[in-house]
Amino acid sequence: MKSLKLLLILFLLVSTISCSTNKELDNVFYCFNNGIRTLPNAPVGFDDQAALIKKIGFDGLSGHISENYFDRRSSLDKAGLDMPEIYWGMTLTDDGAIVYNEEIKEIIKDSKNRDLLVALFLNAKKYMDNKTEGDKLFTNGIQKLADFTAPYKVKIAIYPHANNYCERSAHSIKMAKMINRDNVGVIFNTCHLLKVEGEEGWEDKALEAIPYLYMVSINGADSGNTKDMDWDQLIQPLGEGTFDTYKLVKLLKDNGYNGKFGLQCYNIKQDCELALTKSMNTWHSYKKRYRN
Repeated sequence: MKSLKLLLILFLLVSTISCSTNKELDNVFYCFNNGIRTLPNAPVGFDDQAALIKKIGFDGLSGHISENYFDRRSSLDKAGLDMPEIYWGMTLTDDGAIVYNEEIKEIIKDSKNRDLLVALFLNAKKYMDNKTEGDKLFTNGIQKLADFTAPYKVKIAIYPHANNYCERSAHSIKMAKMINRDNVGVIFNTCHLLKVEGEEGWEDKALEAIPYLYMVSINGADSGNTKDMDWDQLIQPLGEGTFDTYKLVKLLKDNGYNGKFGLQCYNIKQDCELALTKSMNTWHSYKKRYRN
């Protein structure tokens, strides 16, 4: 009897340790808005698009500055889906003024306590070669927007984008530090990092971003001389291409990243449902690999 009790205790102890060390890739995984705007044979109409996103298994679909937020949000609500992020722009004019579509403030109010992230891309023609001054002006503008946003529990993240004012991961981190607001961080933008900065050293850049990281944009891509590649090589369905996207996901998770992953889909030349399903199947394979 004592031996049986001892075996039972050992079994429970081992089970407890095993459960406590299980690893789960349980981050939010959603589809970028361009997944249903730029892919062939995408459904027409917000409700049908939401139905497809739900059918495939994404946690949600992002909003976009080019469309009606309230109609998009309504369609997602009806489908039981989230809007984890909305893509929005801010411009620094030649005379030093900060300009953006003020509708974002109504969107922020409507998104109170709904875990919305504003992915902010930055434009500034005159200040491309004077980023010391440009950073100061953008910092002031983003601080004001962040202070407005804070009571609604909405976050803002700087979105590095090729040929925009902020193109590089390190620059986005520098700006987040300057802005110095608890609700302002950065996005690690895989395809744009490969295009602008190249593949070398991406691991260190990802680790550097983690303390400020609110979202990671992922997709399939090719390895090699990525600076000279076209977007059809740098943006593919997840699981295609030779760049090891799983390695990126694992590195971030292993180092404490619990934020969102967004699927970049821009201008993929494959059937919409087929391409998105491929990506979701790959995400499920990532979850299985990470668990084991």
